[in-house]
Amino acid sequence: MNQDDLKLDQLPLQKELIHSACAAFYPDEHVIAAVLLGSLAAGTGDRVSDADIIVFTQGFCHHSVDACFSDFESGKDIFYCLDGFHNKSAYFKKYIFNDLTSAEIHCLDLSEAFYISKPFNVLFDKKGIVESRLTDKAAPKHEDFPVYTHGDKGLIWELFDCIKWLSRDNHDLAKSYLKKLSEKL
Repeated sequence: MNQDDLKLDQLPLQKELIHSACAAFYPDEHVIAAVLLGSLAAGTGDRVSDADIIVFTQGFCHHSVDACFSDFESGKDIFYCLDGFHNKSAYFKKYIFNDLTSAEIHCLDLSEAFYISKPFNVLFDKKGIVESRLTDKAAPKHEDFPVYTHGDKGLIWELFDCIKWLSRDNHDLAKSYLKKLSEKL
């Protein structure tokens, strides 16, 4: 996909984050595909929407793409970074940048049973694997996300999500999430 097809001209900071991620990950021989998910893929994103990107890798190299992440991070003013493993087949990094943009990049081995719900945009697909990952099931909703999954290390990210929801006047979602979070604390 040509990234100009994403229709993100009104969100140049997010458009640049997506372009930067593709430029960092595409050249790696172990990286097979990348997909944009969430509100930016749906065309409903706003100034505080994060770039949600899934990167598929082969040969369990998802945990050895440090050079790709370093390339992505190069030249960016990073306020906060959360990283970790979802499991042995899936690694992630979540970023908040000083300009208050944010990104989530999840690297999944092809063996990981992950299916892609609408909305999505294929950023690149070197081997045509994305089509086999599509599902008609609804994408997960913020209301259903578990809280405090990364302990104190993840609190900044969770509070940043609440700030984004509040900035969109989605007070009920923020309050509900904060209540669930306070129960875990």
